[in-house]
Amino acid sequence: MNLSHVLVKAVLTEKTVKGTAVGKYTFLIHDEATKVDVKQALKSLYGADIVKVNIVKGYPKYKWGKGRRPVQKRAMTRRAIVTLKKGEKLDLSKPKTVK
Repeated sequence: MNLSHVLVKAVLTEKTVKGTAVGKYTFLIHDEATKVDVKQALKSLYGADIVKVNIVKGYPKYKWGKGRRPVQKRAMTRRAIVTLKKGEKLDLSKPKTVK
């Protein structure tokens, strides 16, 4: 998989920003990306030393539409929670270019 397509975007919510103090960063990732792909992409984009990668699925939510048909309310997402080495930080505003 092309490393520039692995990371879709960084997730910046109140909960994930609190995790950055401990060295945990959250990213939306491609549907077919693996833990190894995420680790390699972060290494090439940010030059970070990654200790651990956890992948979490966000399942879609449905509601009942007209005629009792289910209507999708939220799409399925995949998130990677990345733990960095102690003392390291990522500058999410300035990634390097992928070669």
